[in-house]
Amino acid sequence: MVLVLIFVGTITANAQGKYGHINSQEVMKMMPGIDSLKIKMENYQMQMQEMYQSMMDEYQTKMDYLNQNAGILTTAVRKVKEDEILALKNRIVTFQTDVQADIEEQQTKLLKPYQDALQKAIDDVCKEKGFTYIFDTQILLYSGGEDITPYVKAKLGIK
Repeated sequence: MVLVLIFVGTITANAQGKYGHINSQEVMKMMPGIDSLKIKMENYQMQMQEMYQSMMDEYQTKMDYLNQNAGILTTAVRKVKEDEILALKNRIVTFQTDVQADIEEQQTKLLKPYQDALQKAIDDVCKEKGFTYIFDTQILLYSGGEDITPYVKAKLGIK
């Protein structure tokens, strides 16, 4: 009977597991090389902004031309110019939508190696320290487990 109680007690203890938490955003900000990622993203966004501004300048130039010469343009020429402006306006709208998706894709691509390294460090700490569950404090309402942030930082070489 005592053996059964010990066995049941062991199963219950193992079922509960060992809990921990981490602020993954804090660790990510401290990872070596992450600053260069921010600079790359800012440069990329600046390039996209320059392209957008170039398109807007072209749009404004065409609109100014049409407005200044509205009285002297033939109907056929005015129609061609209006069609050009409409096509450019549509390209600008498409560009804005595509750029937003491109920026998100670029950011995801650049962050992936850092996210993978962070996940590997978390996995290693869990195996070494015997954690069953790890929660991110970004969405944690209450933390009663052990903070594994120092262990993960050590794994990543962050002081």
